Amino acid sequence: MTAQAGFDIAKDFHWLAVTDDRGRLLCSHRVDNDPEAVIGAIAELRAIEAEHGSVTVGVDILGGIAALLVAMLLAEGLSCVHVPGLAVNRARRATRGGENKSDPRDAKVIAEQVMLRDDLRVVELPEETAVELRLLVSHRTTLVREATARTARLRDLLTGIHPGLEKATDPTNKSGLILLGHYVTPAEIRRAGPTRIVNYLRKRGVTTPSRRPWPKQHTPRRAPSTSSSQVNAARPSSSGNSPANCWPAKPG
Repeated sequence: MTAQAGFDIAKDFHWLAVTDDRGRLLCSHRVDNDPEAVIGAIAELRAIEAEHGSVTVGVDILGGIAALLVAMLLAEGLSCVHVPGLAVNRARRATRGGENKSDPRDAKVIAEQVMLRDDLRVVELPEETAVELRLLVSHRTTLVREATARTARLRDLLTGIHPGLEKATDPTNKSGLILLGHYVTPAEIRRAGPTRIVNYLRKRGVTTPSRRPWPKQHTPRRAPSTSSSQVNAARPSSSGNSPANCWPAKPG
């Protein structure tokens, strides 16, 4: 004889449903998401195990809001498997009234899936090294997202205030951040000039230029001056080789 338990995971509380090997419901009630309530649910599962045989627990969520429950179940030696939420949704819709979602119905469906299927993934307690690595990766992901959001906001502000400066600077570069921290408005940048800005960056440890070249200031080109000799050379001469003398004479 065996028994199956299903936990419908939620943030504030979970719902526990236990069935026997014939699918008959043994218990169905709420379990708060705190250590005391989880300890009480584990004691109840142990009592059912003593009467009906080994109990396999199914959960529809791993990590996050289910981390405390799963860790305490595994620490007590209970066997846990993962029942994907999509499988729970499809199985519930196949039952009478399955269009209406409810915690007791989902918990019972999870327990039934544990009884009917033998290909569910077994949940194991991760090693300490894996947990620490997961925390580090999660923290790094958070930092990268925050840095990306700050850069996007800065680019948006620069585009609205000084589009040319946004094209010439790189907010992800050290030189770009130092420049934007001191020279902000277009008037300040024009008044400082390229030489003063370069000296300012070098004094603060910026040795490599930005990957974007500084925009060149285009000045209107003056027309080349022509000397009197060039003007005289360009004028047609009165000799017979001039174009006017080469033109055929008009008949008289």
